[in-house]
Amino acid sequence: MNTLDYIILVVYFLMVCGVAAVFAGKQKSLKDYFLGDRNVPWYAAMFSGIATIVSATSFIGGPAVAFTGNLQFLQYRLALPIVLGIICGLILPTFFRQQIYSIYEYLERRFDVRVRLVASVLFLLLKSIYLAICIYAPALVLARMTGLPVIGIVLAVGVVTALYTMAGGIKAVIWTDTLQLGIFIGAIGFVLYLVCSRVEGGAPAVWQIAGEHGHLDFFNFSTSLKEPYTFLGGLLGGTVYTLSQFGVDQAEVQRYLTTKNIRQSNLAMITSMLAATVVGFALFFIGAALFAFYQAYPQKLGEGVGPNDIFPKFIIEELPHGIKGVLIAAILAAAMSTVSAVLNSMATVTLSDIWPRVSQHKPGVRAGRICTLAFGAMATVFACFGNHFGNILELSLMIGNLFGGSLVGTFLLGMLTRRVTARAALVAMICGFASALWLAFFTDVARMWYGFFSMLVVFAVGFAVSLLGPKSSTRAPAKN
Repeated sequence: MNTLDYIILVVYFLMVCGVAAVFAGKQKSLKDYFLGDRNVPWYAAMFSGIATIVSATSFIGGPAVAFTGNLQFLQYRLALPIVLGIICGLILPTFFRQQIYSIYEYLERRFDVRVRLVASVLFLLLKSIYLAICIYAPALVLARMTGLPVIGIVLAVGVVTALYTMAGGIKAVIWTDTLQLGIFIGAIGFVLYLVCSRVEGGAPAVWQIAGEHGHLDFFNFSTSLKEPYTFLGGLLGGTVYTLSQFGVDQAEVQRYLTTKNIRQSNLAMITSMLAATVVGFALFFIGAALFAFYQAYPQKLGEGVGPNDIFPKFIIEELPHGIKGVLIAAILAAAMSTVSAVLNSMATVTLSDIWPRVSQHKPGVRAGRICTLAFGAMATVFACFGNHFGNILELSLMIGNLFGGSLVGTFLLGMLTRRVTARAALVAMICGFASALWLAFFTDVARMWYGFFSMLVVFAVGFAVSLLGPKSSTRAPAKN
């Protein structure tokens, strides 16, 4: 990197901090701090939703998977119509009627406080690990480009993101996400153009080379549960995985609850999921295009280049100065947008679900800021051990499936049934999570199936325990 690249990075940080400063200190209540007083435009919620899902993990991990493999990872996107129907027809309307900060509050209204607390703890565990991945991913790239130590960059990214999220609340998160997404999308488009232009014959030649070597293969109709990515796994496992991402994840749902009404919320959800799908395919195609590029210029690849290193290597060696700075800013934008949203949601869950069980004092905005900063510090420490993560995209998929199935199953038990009791839901959620752990550590079942099978366990155990319990313990959802 040269002076121009560093100037671009400084300008990027100033822009992000400037947007956050507009909202800093203006929150008068937790409703404003966590939900933006429910007056955020739907398109801003949409941009923020895309930015939260499409993280630096995707930016680096997507090309890595496609470079070494193919597009079969993306078969889970086939579940999109099913997921949209469930979220927009059932989940979001339910949350809107409840007028809640934390979506896990619904579980207390439907079941009891124990179910709410266990779900909240599972969410916090999931996001603590996920945040570490999201912080480590851009640090890996910056370290290779600048020669600075990875840990130093991890600390810088984690601290800066935590500070502006703490200061500005959900509105700062949403509007900085919007800025960061614009940088991110522009960078993806430019890289696709540049890679294709460097291969003789352009995009058609890239498509041909990648296709001949199987890097554009999409469908895998194997029925084996051990195959990593299959059509059936994508359709069934992908439904649960995507529901866990968009439907029962506080980090994602929270920005849709900031809109004025359910119509705007659904509109933001649908457009963000469709856009995130397009971006996902574009990132994977970058990996396939990089394969074609290094096939055309094998001398440039060298030895010992790992999957997570391939995109950073191209940025370092092939991009001109200035553009290199923009790409690094894009990677930082992808990381910081995700981290800020998750930090805000973790603070929301902590103060809404856990705080009232340990303190009689009603929390205010100051407590929200302290909580945000504390989670930022914890995630940053975890990220310092990122060299043990392996392929960061596949790791994030595994983590989502470990935790997601039991949460999806518990929410759907509450929304679709009246017979399942609180005790049954609690036992079912714990058994569902335990079954996912068992699949992960004691079987060869592919990770895409973890969430689906754990959700089935939740339903089976929930109904079985309810049949053994008293009918009088049934509790219907609260209505406003």
